[in-house]
Amino acid sequence: MKTSRQQGNVIVYILIAIFLTGLLIAAMSQGAKKSATTVQLDELMMYMQVDIKNIQANIAECAQVYSAPVAGLANPNSPFPLYNDLSNGGTGDVVTAIKCPGAPPAQQVIFNNNAGNNFKVLADTATYTTQYFNDGTEGVYLRITRAGPDPLWAETISRLNGKFSQCAAAPVTAAGTCVNGCFYFWILRQPTSVLGPEAGCP
Repeated sequence: MKTSRQQGNVIVYILIAIFLTGLLIAAMSQGAKKSATTVQLDELMMYMQVDIKNIQANIAECAQVYSAPVAGLANPNSPFPLYNDLSNGGTGDVVTAIKCPGAPPAQQVIFNNNAGNNFKVLADTATYTTQYFNDGTEGVYLRITRAGPDPLWAETISRLNGKFSQCAAAPVTAAGTCVNGCFYFWILRQPTSVLGPEAGCP
């Protein structure tokens, strides 16, 4: 009787061990998936921040080094960069094409090919489009869009907003250009700004 009870206990322990092993394997596999997604998200956020700071630094350098207004150029936010044709049309321009209006002609292009290729994420122009705007209403800002929908991108721009000071950035999802989610970043924000409204902004 005692032997059969002991055998029964051993079987119970074995079943419990199998059950716990199954739980552990399931937890580990779910944890691995979550961890991989978290790593991707953190990596994309970090690289986006690096790219944005790189762009911001180059634009700030133009405005500081060549701070004198340029006669004959309509610049609503002088001395910040203008578009490739040295205008400030409402449609914006790809950030790698913008020019520093006060610089000598041979040095006006802010991002040469090497600088553009140094972007960690935004160099992938087939996936991401980075537009630069110099606008009298909004100020000087970037709009980063993605070519197709991606839950990771949506989560990234949502979290990335919290990495910058209030009113410096905004994630926007809207029909048209921002249907897959846009990330706006202001280098200079005007008090008349209406994009990406947040409490207390602009």
